[in-house]
Amino acid sequence: MSVPGGDVWYRRMGSGGVPLLLVHGGPGYPSDVLFEAFEPLAREREVIWYDQLGVGRSDPVDDISLLNVDRFLDELGAVVEGLGLERPHVYGHSWGAMLGLQFAAQRAPDWTSLICANGLASVPRFEKEVRDLLAKLPGQVLDRTYGRELRGETSDPDYMVAQGEYLRACVVRTASVVLDPALMSVATFRTMIGHADYHVTGTLKDWDIFAELEHIRVPTLVLGGEFDECLPAHLADIAARVPDSEHVTQLGAAHMGYLEEVPLRREYTGIIRDHMARIEARPPSLLVQTQPPHGTRTVECERH
Repeated sequence: MSVPGGDVWYRRMGSGGVPLLLVHGGPGYPSDVLFEAFEPLAREREVIWYDQLGVGRSDPVDDISLLNVDRFLDELGAVVEGLGLERPHVYGHSWGAMLGLQFAAQRAPDWTSLICANGLASVPRFEKEVRDLLAKLPGQVLDRTYGRELRGETSDPDYMVAQGEYLRACVVRTASVVLDPALMSVATFRTMIGHADYHVTGTLKDWDIFAELEHIRVPTLVLGGEFDECLPAHLADIAARVPDSEHVTQLGAAHMGYLEEVPLRREYTGIIRDHMARIEARPPSLLVQTQPPHGTRTVECERH
């Protein structure tokens, strides 16, 4: 389908119920990584995946001026409108959650709910928090990654070894992940992020919407992992500012709960399923309130 800047690929599965739109992370990664975890939800409702412009099966981006937040927000709106999605649940992971938060804060969408999964509200704060996490890991991981980037020593073979230690500690802890490089966009990642989550030099380096979160009028689940590089404290601060929100921390998981071993993966999607069911069960009068019917709370899930 057409969006500002080109055409994007999408997949629709299932039918009935309130639709669930998945907005993948990155920037520069495709939606494929979400398929295995979320495909079971398509037995209960329609689930829609799409690859953002420049990645996966969508059109490539030759003009890097298209790689800006406003265009990605326009793209998200075009997908919802173009597919005729009526009051969808919108799930965003990491970068996708950033888009979801900003869209909900600035554009007052008619969504049933927002799932902000492992997503941040401030890149400067997040970048520092990730570096602090790396500094606490054994084996001088911060110096072997961030330090080597500053010194121009990334050709050292141990640099990639240290990257693996960082990813295993903070991103995916219990499973091995292989991404298809043909579906990724290094140019998108380099333009918007730069080096890494702990070393942001791209166009997102000053992105911060904490002050705007109070304008969100969509029921919101703020979901993260116990070992998430997006710290539970960061996510709790997001939930504290969104009027109608719930903050859930999944024990045993890191930044990509949907890619962890099967029990954790099922628990992750179960949290999302339960959230959608609770919101859909609300009386119609509560679905349109500008003030929350209950306060923000933190829930810790039991480890399987």
